[in-house]
Amino acid sequence: MPSNESAHRVAPATIEIRQIELPLTTLRVGTAGDGPPVIMVPATISLIEDWEPMIRFVAERYSAYFFELPGYGGSTPFRQPFSSRLVAQAVGQLADAIGAGRFGVLGFSFGGLLALRTLQAMPDRVDRLGLLSPYVGKEALLHSDAKIGALRTMLGALRTEVARRGMVAALHTPVGRTFVSWFMQSAGKFETPTDIRGRLAAFSVHSLEVLIAQTTEVLTTSTAELAGPYDVPCLFGMSEFDTMLDFGTTQRFIHGSFPDAVEDVWDFPYHAPPEPFTLEDYERDYHALLAWEPATRAG
Repeated sequence: MPSNESAHRVAPATIEIRQIELPLTTLRVGTAGDGPPVIMVPATISLIEDWEPMIRFVAERYSAYFFELPGYGGSTPFRQPFSSRLVAQAVGQLADAIGAGRFGVLGFSFGGLLALRTLQAMPDRVDRLGLLSPYVGKEALLHSDAKIGALRTMLGALRTEVARRGMVAALHTPVGRTFVSWFMQSAGKFETPTDIRGRLAAFSVHSLEVLIAQTTEVLTTSTAELAGPYDVPCLFGMSEFDTMLDFGTTQRFIHGSFPDAVEDVWDFPYHAPPEPFTLEDYERDYHALLAWEPATRAG
């Protein structure tokens, strides 16, 4: 970072954490900034605290709203089984609650699926879309048939409530957490800078059900289900060396679905960083986010 930029850097925005009651759920939401509204949809097992530097970075230009998934963290479960389509409805309700007629949506990894579902549900309200290392369909997964088979076997074993309660009980033991953490990273190729075992220790049955539902959608949702064309501007950022998702497949999906797409290609040798990004990391590598323009159509 050049010294002149550092000298003139605005003080990081303060994040306010709120509980926002909606018809489908009560969301724990981190908010910061004063500008056009951008709703940041979470990746798997994400808490506000995991994304504080990115929330502050986005808040340098926008009003950022990051929420925890219903049934996870401080957000209450849906009354119906968790699904990405229900999350899209909740995003619309959150936009209503904050008084945003139109808004941007930003998603990372599994959040890419959630962002695309939101766009499908509310094409006239989403005025810009940001997709960072996004999941865009099962065809993009860099998983072998053996690993996909192992994931399907695990999902089948957790079909009943008794099995899920047993798994949660196991997660409250060091051995159980170690095994599940290893399985997520080995078979699931799950990458996160957070302490997976520590996070699993806090899992409830609802948290596990959210993870199961997310994994099921990842294994079954096709690119055809999510493809456009869409007439909203899209900012696409991804490493060509992503270890979980195929860059070429994702890139083709983006340019086939978004005629108005801006691309930012990185060379990170991972899907999610092994160590949490700092605000300075975002300012160095994600500067395209602050030049992210909305659609100009009337709304």
